[in-house]
Amino acid sequence: MASTSQASTEGAPSPKRNEYQPPTPNDLRSPCPILNACANHGLIPRDGRGIRAQDLDIALQELGLSIAIRKTLIWGALFERYDNQPSGIMNVLRNPLAYLHWHFGIRDIDQKDSNNTACLNLDQLSRHGAIEHDVSMTRRDFAQGGNNWKAQDDLIAQLLQSSSDGVYITTADFATLRKKRLEQQREDNKELCFPSVLHFVTAGQIAATQGVFGDGDKGHQIPVSYVEALFREERLPVKEGWRKKGGWMGGVVGIVAQLFRVRFAIGSAGSVDKPSRYKH
Repeated sequence: MASTSQASTEGAPSPKRNEYQPPTPNDLRSPCPILNACANHGLIPRDGRGIRAQDLDIALQELGLSIAIRKTLIWGALFERYDNQPSGIMNVLRNPLAYLHWHFGIRDIDQKDSNNTACLNLDQLSRHGAIEHDVSMTRRDFAQGGNNWKAQDDLIAQLLQSSSDGVYITTADFATLRKKRLEQQREDNKELCFPSVLHFVTAGQIAATQGVFGDGDKGHQIPVSYVEALFREERLPVKEGWRKKGGWMGGVVGIVAQLFRVRFAIGSAGSVDKPSRYKH
């Protein structure tokens, strides 16, 4: 497994843990800007390869997420991916969700590092229909060319411009943008698949981001400067003033409560239950 202090270029000094360094052309990255930021800061392997449950747990703890949230996210992230619906009791134990949605999972079967420890690579998060989904705020859909992991400058600009006051992005701002993105993708992606459950998934993503980077005393709003650092540079916004908070905002109660606030703010935006191309 690659070290979290891997040098970016041959002969260059290795960056210290927590020090930001953009990825090299050979590093792997995911559709998730926060996990990419964790790699860019060396909280998980900088090359995006061989990431173990222990690495993810330490990184998510650094963000201030509670142990219950961390374990739930890691549990889902390390499921194996099947190309066909599995059978047999052992496969039930290896990936219980595969019987309901057999494309749920991102690791290759039996993917392990040199120490025989289960691991994954960041680019595997872009496997369509598992963790990755249509109607990202900053990525194109898989059906629009397969480049669903790379942030798009125009979508990042749209995210930053969604702030109603130019200083903070509020829950209402995020909700308005989510509805706008769905309408955009209805027009742009004829293969669009966005079932009703994804309204809750995407609300949960916003709520978790607000729990880590938002201000709990001001409606979980996030400074635009934080959002720009996270989504444009994939950098933790320490220079802009962010510090790990922890406590109730990063816990189950805080994030779930905020999830429902976000979902309520989004309202009755329609769903698109069209079959999607999950194999890749």
